[in-house]
Amino acid sequence: IYTTPCFSFFIALFLVLSFEAVVAAQEAVSVSGDLRQWHKVTLTIDGPEASEDGDPNPFMDYRLDVIFDHPETGLTYKVPGYFAADGDAANTSASSGNKWRAHLSPDHVGEWNYTVSFRKGVGIAVSDDKAAGEPVESVDGLEGSFVVDPSDKSGRDFRGKGRLGYVGKHHLKFTGNNEFFLKAGVDAPENLFAYADFDGDFATDGHKDNLVKNWEPHVKDWKEGDPSWKDGKGKGLIGAVNYLASQGLNVFSFLTLNIEGDDRNVFPYTSYDERARLDCSKLDQWEIVLSHGDQLGMYLHFKTQEAENVNLLDKGELGPQRKLYYRELIARFGHHLALNWNLGEEVGLGHKVSTEKKVAWANYFFEHDPYHHHIVIHNGNNHFDMLGDASELTGFSLQTNKADFRNVHGATLKYIRRSVEAGKPWVVACDEPGDASHALIPDAEDPTRDNARQNALWGNIMAGGAGVEWYFGYKHDHSDLSCQDFRVRENMWKQSSIAIDFFRKQRIPFWDMSNANDLLYSDNGYCLAHNEGNFYVVYAKQAAGTSIDLTDASGVFEVLWFDPRSGGNIQIGSVEAVESGGKFMLGEPPADADKDWVAIVQPVTAGQEFTSFGEPAKAKSVKAKPAKSNQPMLLSAMNDFEFVVGDGFVRGYKDDNRKALAINAAAHKDKFAAAEAKFKGKPGKYDLVLNALTETDGESTYRLIVSGKKVGEATNPETQKDYKVAKHSFNGIDLVIDDIIRVEFNTASNGKIPEGDAFAFARGRWRSIEVLNAGAKQAKKAKAPSAGGNKVEKVKVNNSPFKFTYDPTKAKKVHQQTDGVVVVEAEDFDAVDRQDHRKWYVTTADKEPGIKPDPDPNHSEGASGGSYLEILPDTRRTHGDPLVNGVSFSNKAGQCSVLYYPVNIEEPGRYFVWVRMCCTGSEDNGLHVGLDGKWPASGQRLQFTGKHGKWQWDSRQRTAKVHTGVLGQIWLDVDKPGLHTIMFSMREDGFEFDKFMLTKKPRAMESKSLE
Repeated sequence: IYTTPCFSFFIALFLVLSFEAVVAAQEAVSVSGDLRQWHKVTLTIDGPEASEDGDPNPFMDYRLDVIFDHPETGLTYKVPGYFAADGDAANTSASSGNKWRAHLSPDHVGEWNYTVSFRKGVGIAVSDDKAAGEPVESVDGLEGSFVVDPSDKSGRDFRGKGRLGYVGKHHLKFTGNNEFFLKAGVDAPENLFAYADFDGDFATDGHKDNLVKNWEPHVKDWKEGDPSWKDGKGKGLIGAVNYLASQGLNVFSFLTLNIEGDDRNVFPYTSYDERARLDCSKLDQWEIVLSHGDQLGMYLHFKTQEAENVNLLDKGELGPQRKLYYRELIARFGHHLALNWNLGEEVGLGHKVSTEKKVAWANYFFEHDPYHHHIVIHNGNNHFDMLGDASELTGFSLQTNKADFRNVHGATLKYIRRSVEAGKPWVVACDEPGDASHALIPDAEDPTRDNARQNALWGNIMAGGAGVEWYFGYKHDHSDLSCQDFRVRENMWKQSSIAIDFFRKQRIPFWDMSNANDLLYSDNGYCLAHNEGNFYVVYAKQAAGTSIDLTDASGVFEVLWFDPRSGGNIQIGSVEAVESGGKFMLGEPPADADKDWVAIVQPVTAGQEFTSFGEPAKAKSVKAKPAKSNQPMLLSAMNDFEFVVGDGFVRGYKDDNRKALAINAAAHKDKFAAAEAKFKGKPGKYDLVLNALTETDGESTYRLIVSGKKVGEATNPETQKDYKVAKHSFNGIDLVIDDIIRVEFNTASNGKIPEGDAFAFARGRWRSIEVLNAGAKQAKKAKAPSAGGNKVEKVKVNNSPFKFTYDPTKAKKVHQQTDGVVVVEAEDFDAVDRQDHRKWYVTTADKEPGIKPDPDPNHSEGASGGSYLEILPDTRRTHGDPLVNGVSFSNKAGQCSVLYYPVNIEEPGRYFVWVRMCCTGSEDNGLHVGLDGKWPASGQRLQFTGKHGKWQWDSRQRTAKVHTGVLGQIWLDVDKPGLHTIMFSMREDGFEFDKFMLTKKPRAMESKSLE
């Protein structure tokens, strides 16, 4: 193309100027931070020189917005920016400079573009008019890009989970790993940020300076490598956050504005009386603490105003002061991954606020927070006017007012129900359980935490709530204003962590579960049921007598227990499984049945295993072992019995509060009522247990009549406490279908409780009748016989470490591998060891060991070669029999009765271990297997499941989740060919052992037997 020299000059000049403009733009904007998904990416712009107290006001008269877009997804975020002084104000305390910033937490990997909008004009920061003011010419319109890599974080760090957000359920969800969130942490002290190490004159301005904290007790919790500022400041508060995270907590809350409030030391401004100028260095120091919280997995609860200053900004309107305040919070802290904007503490308590004002506040956060974080309000009022489409609220911050926390559960249920009815489910957390005076008092005053744990923590969660933040009452040391040491309540932190860990570790799909207390037959606890049915979690404040209605369910259900007081693994109780189609007692937990326990009631036939990520894992098939001999039925007084009318009986009533039948004692003194139900079970002999309630004003009498025949009578014991369960047993009763079971019960007075001119009467309250197979209850309480009599064995247990002294080279016979498989008869062992209390004996049709007790029949018929081994004596056949560790049971491989089998193995590799065995109950079907003196985890807890009394092959490993065993998890890794020693040791006495097989096929014997 021909050009004149002059034209060529202008082209060259244009290119040079364009290049210089690009270079200038690149120099004016810097991108910093770890450029990874979910990490904070900071855009720093060299803009106009300004100062906190300068004119123009850098907070009101400039408006920085940055448009970030992700071309691959088309996602765009408009992120507000802010004045950052010299860019290092946290350390320099600078109040002036030319640095301006915006933060992005990118939710996608790959290229991101940015475009800067930077305008100036009086009050422009709080204007949404795109054309307002005029551009800042040196920086407005700057563009650039950067590339984001995948996150490299895991564990508690939120940067490995993603942003937490509202998804139309009662729980928030991380967008990165799809995990749902339950919180437990601290709501106090509310003046967490009244911290002497922060910049500003708040500590010396004469406004309640005595409440300023140093967090000295937590300086020792600061760790090398943790953040600080200004040559070591901040260690106390950073250490406090470290401590909370170390206790397993995952949330802390803080006021960001309490001018005119209880403390008056926390505000973002340069001074107490300022409303339009921010303290850059102080806010940068806040950010250091909050960023550290992100990395430790701490949800950030922003309480944006205290009740006393609800009308401080613009008299409560959404005016310029409030808009600026909200904008600065969003700009400086909105990038954090897990947070909520709380519109205010106790909004409406003593300071009336209109619906229009509250709606406007919520709308501002929704419209200007690019990430649409969770928005809540705290109840000084009930705020039902904000439900549904009436506002942008996505949840509620609940406060209660009872010292024993008893109204947490009901209040949570109310807000959940009302929000669903309004068409937008709210996330309902109890952020101030208890009353203002006491609430969560220090451990020294309440070491057990029974009320807090039962009524508040589990009360909220089991209502379908999102969790709890603990408030500290002002009448106690380390209060909501004075606390500087979180350790004084450590007992509650442990129990809170146990609760949220239970739902995570047991993979309970709480986000798809709803409260179902109506399935229980007392007010003794709470129930969550999966929305698609057939999975239940029951929290019982007193485990004994817990029952559930499975009438509308289907299948067989495993019953597992968890201790909410001390945690640990899930355990098996007195009832192993129950069938659907009726009302059943869940039995008793492994211990302390008078205390609170959590029961998991889950299907064990083709059950679906849930994951904490919200998606079901591959279905698993587990054969049920319903312990029918001790599976109790339940007849509910409230639901299964009808009052008898006439025949001299007064009419009773249903006491909904106590879930019991009762008599109006004011109208009917010393009178009997009666109620009847039909028996619909199988014919047989049963023990009936009537669950009555004690009453301090009298001891009522109960008569039990079956088909017109009186089978027994019982009277309540005297009591010092109302409504404790009193169990009255009537044993050995023959029942056939449609038998009429009648309970006659009376009002009674002991003449001890004055009432008017006379004395009060008990109302004869009773809740249910348990229907047990005859002897089941007594068998559970009976002590197992031992080799020497009927008492529990008292012996010295061998707890010494296992020592492998066996030498296979001296064996009389070495077993050989054939065609890649090893098959050995159990009785062909070469040596045996550690037979202190139990020994292996050979049984044939003609020869029995004669060791007692041995409750099992001879099973030589069907055994390979007509003979087998059994470990005797067999003292533990049922859950009710005493478990003596190291004697009748051993969960420690190699502790008891070790068998040695020398085997010549030709091919190294992984060998799956199959055992042919026979059991007659749930307590004689466990074994351990090891190799060459070692007991690998893959060989421990070999478990049998199947038909009792039949020889079968099996290879399952008992796990905490599946006590009936997981197929294909028992193996030994052989590292080289040659002579090896296969070892078996006892797990449960009474085990009957026919032969074993080693094969490289994990499912070799699943559908056939090997003779």
